[in-house]
Amino acid sequence: MTGTPFKARFCGRFKCSESDYERRALRKCLYFHARLVAPIFSIVNPSIFDEDRKLIRYLGEVTESRDAIREVLTFQDSNMAHPSLMRTYLRIRASGRKAKALALDLFGQEKK
Repeated sequence: MTGTPFKARFCGRFKCSESDYERRALRKCLYFHARLVAPIFSIVNPSIFDEDRKLIRYLGEVTESRDAIREVLTFQDSNMAHPSLMRTYLRIRASGRKAKALALDLFGQEKK
């Protein structure tokens, strides 16, 4: 049996259309300071949030919390495997912890 995908749960909870999902979910998962500079960095380097958008797209398709957690762990591993000043040290990126907490909340499970 297949559950409701993360994207549908997110759009239902935050009252947005599926076409707004990626932008809204990314903003929700960014570190606070990254939210402040994201518009500027997106203009200067449009590909800066590609990995984050990929996480959001993958999360959008999952139907269970354990699959969401797996995607977040893959994202975190990727960040650690390819350290960079912007992503690793300044954390101009999505937070794996925020993404995991959001997924657990949307799938109705307690944070562990």
